[in-house]
Amino acid sequence: MDQSATSAQTVQDAAQLSLVNAAGEIQQLRNTVAAMREQLETVRFAEQQKAQQAVAGANEELVQLRATIQALRDEMERQKAKHDDALQAVQNAARNEMRQLQLTILELRECLEAAGGK
Repeated sequence: MDQSATSAQTVQDAAQLSLVNAAGEIQQLRNTVAAMREQLETVRFAEQQKAQQAVAGANEELVQLRATIQALRDEMERQKAKHDDALQAVQNAARNEMRQLQLTILELRECLEAAGGK
């Protein structure tokens, strides 16, 4: 019976050793899973940061472009107003010159008629 008790003890020791090895392997796998989860979260966080930075950069560019567009519109309006003012001035000057010329024509006619009548 000694031999069968020893053999049973050896089997029990082997089973115990297998159980300890399995428990150690399970713990290593759990540690690996935890490390991989942590790494995955780190990668996700980094990707979210990149996405947020890209969105913020795009928004900033949109704000700058809108400001540029508004500045160009304002400048275009100023140029148009300046052009309209210049055109109005030219038209007024032309009208004034035309009036002056018409008055000169009338005076010359009157002079000619007066000279011709004498």
